Amino acid sequence: MIETLIWLIAFGVILFLTLRSWEGSLGHFFEKKMPAILVSGGDDRWVWCPAIAILLATFIVKPVDMLFTLIVLAIVAWVAKLIIGWALSKAKLH
Repeated sequence: MIETLIWLIAFGVILFLTLRSWEGSLGHFFEKKMPAILVSGGDDRWVWCPAIAILLATFIVKPVDMLFTLIVLAIVAWVAKLIIGWALSKAKLH
């Protein structure tokens, strides 16, 4: 129960701070760094701010689980890159 309460408090604080800073540096960062396909053109703050808040609150409550998840995702992406590269080298592209 305490873990859930800590997560909810962290989520609320991070969401509040990200929403407040959207007009400043955070919004400009997303405008510059995000590809055009990921920018809906509307109010992206209600997509990105809760996503950031969920990730950071989870990282605060369970940092080891998040690090293991990131490591597993990196390994899966690396293996997929190797397999795709190998498959493309074997395929006839002409």
